[in-house]
Amino acid sequence: MPSMEPHAIHLKAGDEITLQYLGAALVLQWHNLPEKTQQELVQQAESVGGLPPVISLHDQIKALIGRAKD
Repeated sequence: MPSMEPHAIHLKAGDEITLQYLGAALVLQWHNLPEKTQQELVQQAESVGGLPPVISLHDQIKALIGRAKD
């Protein structure tokens, strides 16, 4: 199992857009990923530092993925 220790990400100008594209691609492919990989990605997202805090991140991730199924 990969390490889920907290890691910080240091963004440069313009990285936000790149992350939006990468995130959108991940959400669109979510249901093609093995369940273990899905769980690991959510765990990793919850341990990322250096980004603004998000209340109920896990719930917001689930909601976003749910909307992508429609």
